[in-house]
Amino acid sequence: MNRHLATASLLLGPLLGATATFLWESDRYGVTASTVLMCSTVAWIYGLLAVWTRIGERRPWLGALGSLLALAGFAGGMAFSLQGFFEGIFGVSGPDSLAAAAEHPVASAVVLWIPGPAFPLALCALGAALLWTRLAPLWLGLLLIASGALFPLSRISRTESLAHAADLLILAAFIALTLTYLRLDRPTPVPTSS
Repeated sequence: MNRHLATASLLLGPLLGATATFLWESDRYGVTASTVLMCSTVAWIYGLLAVWTRIGERRPWLGALGSLLALAGFAGGMAFSLQGFFEGIFGVSGPDSLAAAAEHPVASAVVLWIPGPAFPLALCALGAALLWTRLAPLWLGLLLIASGALFPLSRISRTESLAHAADLLILAAFIALTLTYLRLDRPTPVPTSS
């Protein structure tokens, strides 16, 4: 994977995600925040797949499962972005949107309720995998796990201050992860015979 693109992705994804929270309309994403969140999702996944590829170099099955979990999480992020976008453009309230989703329980489960929790689980799994493979220091793995635990609490409660705290934890973790990724991704010099 392209190192520069992966690095930019690991920074831009969480930065756009944090920006989207500042654009909430009351306690909902709305059109603008949802659009920014969709861009975050697209930007972020490339870098995450690069990190899971690195993990897969040490534990192939773990890298593969982590990549699948990350993709499922970002499918959930994309689905919730679209939900907020369409709620905004059609003027549908949150309760009305949930009532409409309840009329289609299987589809809603596949599109929203199953992939939705995959994003915070992917953050926790990434922290644990980085610790297990020793690709990151203890504090970074724990920071990723903590951010994964705080994220659903902030989104379910729709508490803006909690959402900003979760976003800040995620952003801090990914800045540190990016610096770690850059350190680990330096090419190893090939010894030359003289």
